[in-house]
Amino acid sequence: MVWYKNNDADIIVSTRIRLARNLEGVPFPGALKDKASVTNKIKEAVLGSNSTLAGEFEFIDLDKTPQNEKDKLREEHLISPEMSEGSGHSVLISSDRTMSIMLMEEDHIRLQIIENGGKLKEAFKTASRVDDVIEESLSYAFDEKFGYLTACPTNTGTGLRASVMLHLPALTMTDNIGRILSSVNNMGIAVRGLYGEGTRAYGNLYQVSNQVTLGLSEEEIIDKLENIAKQIVDAEKKTRAALAEKNESYLKNKIMRSYGLLKYAYTMESSEARELLSDVILGQNMGILPKGKTLPLECMINVTPSFIGASSPAERDLKRASYLNENI
Repeated sequence: MVWYKNNDADIIVSTRIRLARNLEGVPFPGALKDKASVTNKIKEAVLGSNSTLAGEFEFIDLDKTPQNEKDKLREEHLISPEMSEGSGHSVLISSDRTMSIMLMEEDHIRLQIIENGGKLKEAFKTASRVDDVIEESLSYAFDEKFGYLTACPTNTGTGLRASVMLHLPALTMTDNIGRILSSVNNMGIAVRGLYGEGTRAYGNLYQVSNQVTLGLSEEEIIDKLENIAKQIVDAEKKTRAALAEKNESYLKNKIMRSYGLLKYAYTMESSEARELLSDVILGQNMGILPKGKTLPLECMINVTPSFIGASSPAERDLKRASYLNENI
């Protein structure tokens, strides 16, 4: 199931497993002159396999894809921001849109599984199955001492990036988020915004992921991330409870004002919509607001510029407000 559709998750919004892989004896994409032939080898390994995997994926050449469609794939987290720009990139996407295999990004292969809710172990099991199928036809760049070899040294080892996307409005609202994030950073965990490194936490959504891939097993990485995510979730729950007990009027007023703006505003910018939708998610999960026609997390994706579609920013703001008026 697409991670953001019909997703009424409370705090853990989604989980993602990403494996970085490169072909043995082939230069990394940054130094590779003939990306097309390597892309075709990987494409054939997936689509030409004898497993059920072959029927699950669609191949998309991003060089032949309109920019707006590439932007949609980025908004859905099916490709990275870097892949929506530049040239020589392509992607294999599963029919249920939970799996994507990004080709010729920083590495030859970026295999990604993204699920709604907290399913790190299940997502890793799926990623391993797909990885095994590809490796039946292709040899990976692997060193007995260092593990899987990658373009960026921070991915060398397991090549695994495990992450959870957390919705943390109460910690953000009470200015406790900095303390929490500083603490987990000291434990080797990275915290980034909605679209990864260098991006803001729009809508109070934070990506929490492992920083270390060398010297730990995949199971150790996932167990550590699950443990830290649980601690952050517990801190968010305690902060919500404290807000409800000590600042109930402030909390309800903030949530109801956000709901009113989304329900009746005539125009609205994307960044404002996401912040207000975050309050509505909080209000629904705390029983302050009823569920609307479309769950607010899906609205967050549907109100992005690429999904709204319009000839000018002003027209987008009008269409965005109209959509939210009808769906919240």
